[in-house]
Amino acid sequence: MSLKVLVVVGVVLSVCAVCLEAAPQAEKYEAYEYKYEVKDPEKQLFFDKNEAGDTAGKVTGRYSVWLPDGRLMTIKYIVDKEGGFQPEVDFQDNANPLSG
Repeated sequence: MSLKVLVVVGVVLSVCAVCLEAAPQAEKYEAYEYKYEVKDPEKQLFFDKNEAGDTAGKVTGRYSVWLPDGRLMTIKYIVDKEGGFQPEVDFQDNANPLSG
């Protein structure tokens, strides 16, 4: 009789272990923020980036690159679970980010 009880207890524990492994875990995010900027007048280079993430997993940011044709390309974006990466691209003609 005790062998049957041990087998049943073992089966129940095995099922519980499988259920615990299969249970979805809540995703945990830490808030963060960073930015950088590179200006090199000698080489006519400029680029920068700002980004922040919140505890819900949503990321917002923006980055800019000064293109060889004189335009400043800026991409603003949001990244979240529902929409993925959602960029908005803007171009500013005759920009000079080095003069400021």
